[in-house]
Order: sequence, then C-alpha cells, then structure tokens
Amino acid sequence: MKNLGKLVLLSAMMACTIAATAQKGLNGLIEAERAFARFTGSHTIRDGFLKFMDSTGLIFQQGRPLNAHQVYQRLKAGPGLLSWDPDFAVVSASGDMGVTSGPYLIRPGALTDTPVARGYFSSIWRINAHGEWKNLADLGTASAAAELPVKDIVSFSLSGKNLSPQEFSSVLLRDSILNKAITGRDSQQWEKFLTSESRMNLDRHAPASGEKQVTALLLQAPDQLQLAAIGGGISPAGDFAYTYGAVTNGIRKENYLRAWIYRKKEWKLVLQTIQW
Repeated sequence: MKNLGKLVLLSAMMACTIAATAQKGLNGLIEAERAFARFTGSHTIRDGFLKFMDSTGLIFQQGRPLNAHQVYQRLKAGPGLLSWDPDFAVVSASGDMGVTSGPYLIRPGALTDTPVARGYFSSIWRINAHGEWKNLADLGTASAAAELPVKDIVSFSLSGKNLSPQEFSSVLLRDSILNKAITGRDSQQWEKFLTSESRMNLDRHAPASGEKQVTALLLQAPDQLQLAAIGGGISPAGDFAYTYGAVTNGIRKENYLRAWIYRKKEWKLVLQTIQW
C-alpha cells in the first residue's frame, strides 16, 4: 500500500509538471488571457483581477502604477460585466513571458446589454515559480472601434537562435530615447525601433500596425506632451522586455506601457499603449 501511495503521488507530481510545461509558449499565453476573461465573465471583475494578476502586478491610474491586488482588495464587487479577447500576442523564446492585446467591452450587467464602454487592453504576462501564467501589467485605452468576437489573431514566438541575453538597462535606455523622440516628433529616431509587426494602441483610435500607421499616430502627439519612464522587466531569456511610465499632457496625467523584443542584435518595439 505504501508503494501504491508513492506511485499515486509520483503520478500526480508528473501530471503537475506536464501541465506546467504545457502552459509555456504562445498557446499557453493566449489561453491564459482567455482563461482570465472566462473567469471574470462568470464571476466579477474584482475576482478576476485578484485571481489572475501577479502579486506584484500593476494597473495604472493618473500617471501612477498601482499594485492591482491592493486596489481590488479594497473594492466591492460591482454588477458590471467585462468581456475581452486577444487579437495580438507575442511570447519570448523561453516561452515564459509575453504580451497580449485586444478589444474589450464593458456592459452594465449581462451579455445582452448594450456596451457602456469599449477599447483595447494591453497585458504583460509571465509564468511564475508555480508554473502559472500571471499578469504583470495591464493598461487599456478607450476606443469606439473595439468589437467582439475577435475574428483573427496576430501572434508569433521569438526565436532562441544565436541569442545573447540582454540587460534591462539597455531597454530602459531605448525607452528614454523613444520618449524624447515622441515629444520632439522626431520620426527618424522612433522609426529605428519600429518594424512591420509593431502595434500601437491610442485612446479614441483603432490599433495601428506597422511603421507607417504607428508613425501617423505618433505625429499627432500634443505639443505639451511629456513622457517619463518608471520601470519594467525583462524575460529570463533576455529577448523580451516591457517598460512603463507616466504621461503628462498639460494638467492631465496618464500612462504608457510598452513591449520590446530583441532581434538581430537590436531592441524593437512590438507594442506600445499610450494614453494622452
């Protein structure tokens, strides 16, 4: 009986290990985002964020990063229904860190209700020590263009070939350069960070994709706009990173969130969400 017990325990441990491994990669990342949405839709917004946000996970408000758990633990569960689905996803070569983005809708209380708000979310995800995908940072923009259900998803995994792990300081340096380029409307400078895969979410606009569309949005930056980096993180493989910061537009204070990928010895901007 003791041996049988050991076998059962061993089988259970192997099953857990396999499940954790199966979560890695692009499919695991996309499924984590969808599981977040399903759980939130059948429970409450508060419960969903408390379950799927990392203990250090951040949401943003008026230029400040806030610990999501601390914020939602203080909130009472409300009747609102939040629905969303990813239409964009990128995962690191190690398969344990990535970004998702897509449309969201907020309804008063049921799926049959007319949406009272809509827009696009951006989320940074990482697999924690327990093999679970957790949301590290979540920022949304408001846009009437957002629609559900999602018809197509743009997604890709980074390659680990010839990879030389990078330091987060190199990402912060480029983040600072990009901030100066945006406030100075220096398109030649920011285009160095863009690729055909780059995406941008901006309030009141549909997502922009590729160098030309992203540049067209950035050229609309207000004259008084100021951006300042606050923090971020980098994947264990050193090929994926995220940065976040404060946005000041006159008296208005907002935030930005960016996802970066390292390719051919260069950091490139794969997604940025800016509120101004």
